[in-house]
Amino acid sequence: MLKRLLFGPLEPDKPIALSRAYNAFPAAEGYRPVKSPVTFAATLAGIINGASYVSSDGVASMIAGTATNLYSYDGTAWNSELGSLSATVWRFTQFGDLAIGVNGGAPVKYDLTAGTAAALGGSPPVSDLVATVRDQVFLAGDPTARNTLAISGYNDSEGWTAGINQALYVPFPNGGDIMGLAGGETGIILQRNSVRRATYNADGVTWWTFDEIASDIGCMAKGSVAREGNLVFFLSEEGFKVTDRNEVRPIGQEKIDREFFSLYSRDDIKNMTSAVDPRTTTVMWAIPGTPGRIWCYDWTLGAWSTIDLSLRAIFSGFTSSISLEAIDALYPGGIDTVPISLDSDIFAGGNPLLVVASNSGAISTLSGSNMAATFAFKPTEIGDGQRARIRGARVVSDAVQGTVTVDVRARAGDTASTRTSGSIRDNGRVPLRANGRHVGVQVDIPAGAVWSYALGVDVEFEMAGGR
Repeated sequence: MLKRLLFGPLEPDKPIALSRAYNAFPAAEGYRPVKSPVTFAATLAGIINGASYVSSDGVASMIAGTATNLYSYDGTAWNSELGSLSATVWRFTQFGDLAIGVNGGAPVKYDLTAGTAAALGGSPPVSDLVATVRDQVFLAGDPTARNTLAISGYNDSEGWTAGINQALYVPFPNGGDIMGLAGGETGIILQRNSVRRATYNADGVTWWTFDEIASDIGCMAKGSVAREGNLVFFLSEEGFKVTDRNEVRPIGQEKIDREFFSLYSRDDIKNMTSAVDPRTTTVMWAIPGTPGRIWCYDWTLGAWSTIDLSLRAIFSGFTSSISLEAIDALYPGGIDTVPISLDSDIFAGGNPLLVVASNSGAISTLSGSNMAATFAFKPTEIGDGQRARIRGARVVSDAVQGTVTVDVRARAGDTASTRTSGSIRDNGRVPLRANGRHVGVQVDIPAGAVWSYALGVDVEFEMAGGR
């Protein structure tokens, strides 16, 4: 007999479901591989976070912050643009030809055309949150006014005097601390227990209207906020959420929320970063570590997966142009040691990419060979209430390398009484021998294996009776 187990949605919160989908991206059917990290820039030790922007003259710039310095990358090396800082975080926004950075202290600016940095003028408040909303800058995170939103002057990122040129300070009477900001034509203010939409009024009286679109729901982690167009993603005390600026809805409920919260402390979650892959419809949340884990959500498919690798932060943006001399410095062993083509987009300036910063400060993109992938099902009855004699398996994929592991047990809550594995043979079959009522199945595809899709696994078995 044959039982096909499809690699459906990753839903470890459910009792019978795919419980692991490591190092793979969801696809319309099954999963596709995740590429390994390829270094494309010099190492920046102590990096906390970064960003990339394109100036009005079309030049791409990548910047990043450490605990003490703000750096820019010139295609060959990191250059300190501003020092003697005391940063605990880094978040950035673009306002015209300025990249504005906040770090838990006084906001700073980096001029994308001049290539210079300085403190942001106008005496803005201490901040660790920033966004560009229409023609103004929003700031929040002042520890002396945690519920207060600061708004710059109109078309003036350095106008912070209340009442002058539409600059104002808005203390919200309820909802708690401000935990996130998202820009666009309207603004989103995420508090601990409220989500508000900021709408501009050209009436010369109030200037901004703040409508609460969700109460008793808010953001628990400042690093969890990611925006793509009108969509704003964040982590609440209930789990992962998204708002389209009109309503808030869950995206991890009964899928991965319980699993996520079971794995991490509040301190772990406090250190997370988030980003949208600019080339796909995937938003990612990264928990740093060695290894760390990236939680991936494709909002068009409504599907999750995870990536395990050493990381400190992720951010989306554009690469700076990288010279052949810089590539030689990155790969001193010669051209033959570069894991991808020199024509790759990651070496050309202005190309949108998801950037991964490792714990050692390596700056990479996921563009190398395929990473090792794992898919696993929780133990389930495949024999319609009877014991099953497992005789083999066949992976439904174009991978020609891999192993299948089964563990069998009498009851779902038992520890595995038998665990056996086998490798894919030349005929595609995996020979196995096991006997049990509840069968867990895991498929592993090794690093470097060539494959483009993985749909599931066919399990060959015979009925073994009811005992």
